[in-house]
Amino acid sequence: MQKQPTHRTWLLLSITYKEESKMTEMTSRERLMVAMRREQPDRVPIFIRGVGITAPNWRENLRHPSYLPLYEAVAERCDWKHGWGCSTGIFLSATDKVKSYAQTRPGKDEDFVVHERILETPKGTLKAASFSSTKGKPGMADEYYIKDREDAEKFLSIPYLPIKPDVSSFFTEDRRIGDNGIVTVSMGADPIYWIQQIMGSELLAIWSIEERELLTEMVEMMFQRCYDFVKYLVESGVGPVFESAGQELATPPLLSPDDFREFVVKYDKPLIDLVHEHGGLVHIHCHGNLDAVLEDFVEMGTDCLHPMEAPPWGDVPLAEAKQRIGRDICIEGNIQMGDIYTCTEKEMEQICLGALRDGAPGGGFILCPSASPFIPTLQENHLKNYLKIIDVGRKHGQYPINLG
Repeated sequence: MQKQPTHRTWLLLSITYKEESKMTEMTSRERLMVAMRREQPDRVPIFIRGVGITAPNWRENLRHPSYLPLYEAVAERCDWKHGWGCSTGIFLSATDKVKSYAQTRPGKDEDFVVHERILETPKGTLKAASFSSTKGKPGMADEYYIKDREDAEKFLSIPYLPIKPDVSSFFTEDRRIGDNGIVTVSMGADPIYWIQQIMGSELLAIWSIEERELLTEMVEMMFQRCYDFVKYLVESGVGPVFESAGQELATPPLLSPDDFREFVVKYDKPLIDLVHEHGGLVHIHCHGNLDAVLEDFVEMGTDCLHPMEAPPWGDVPLAEAKQRIGRDICIEGNIQMGDIYTCTEKEMEQICLGALRDGAPGGGFILCPSASPFIPTLQENHLKNYLKIIDVGRKHGQYPINLG
């Protein structure tokens, strides 16, 4: 099994830079790693989420030519993160005892196509369905695998054979990206994510009250599989930065703060501890209202939290978040996509300066939009605002931060 030999060198690297009296220019990889360790790099890293310049053929696969100037700016002036993942089998199992197949049929509306997914489990058939647009509109779920207790028992009957996928492509990608950035490893999502995806948010909330024991059994089943999967990844040498998602599906108000601790913190902490034991870091993507559970991300061991949305989209201002968790967690954010699409260039400049003022002092901050671009065509004002994020970060993000 090929090993990644450099995980533990990042701590020594960050200490070296911290002790230098005069900061030298870092590579993007160094800059991101130092920031994610809650230390102070040469300047604030700038990551433009969802602009996929790390793909080898990105020029040939632009969603629209209007995106080209943005992609070129990101390629030349920003710090890259390239996501990597591998096969997760059938609910993190390599079993051959479950038949899986899919079929497509026309929707009731000609603008949509229906995709049905079928699982033949030892206790019966599970079916899910979703709509996808033929005209570039958002898709939507129509039917979840789990609709009642009987479906839950079918899910629980899926045999478990730990998956051990080929991870060699990680090392290929890591060499390709080089000092331009980091390659982040998908942890396969956290346990609550898997459960929400097969039952939906409405039933998840109802069962957290009415079928709590059964819901817990399902979460624990996926936790054990997640743990084995992450253990396989870290022992295979991939990393050191791992990405987790799904926590946002169990934050208030859908579930209570106590439920968040019961169904998220309880299970995510051992997974994150496992990564830490092998010298790695964990990045968590979590939208929404985090005020009631913000310190729980510290408790579970989060190293970097995105996007840390301020009101009205979230409920914690960036300056307050920095004060509450900044010593323990690198904050990545918090430029709202809505602002990128609606603000003037001058307004965007002030928003970015405010983010640097509130989030950057002392290190442990990455300037980043709250989401990926989601419109087919990038308008002139959108492009100007994206470029303004980059300009402000490059001009005013040098450490020590001094915004006059």
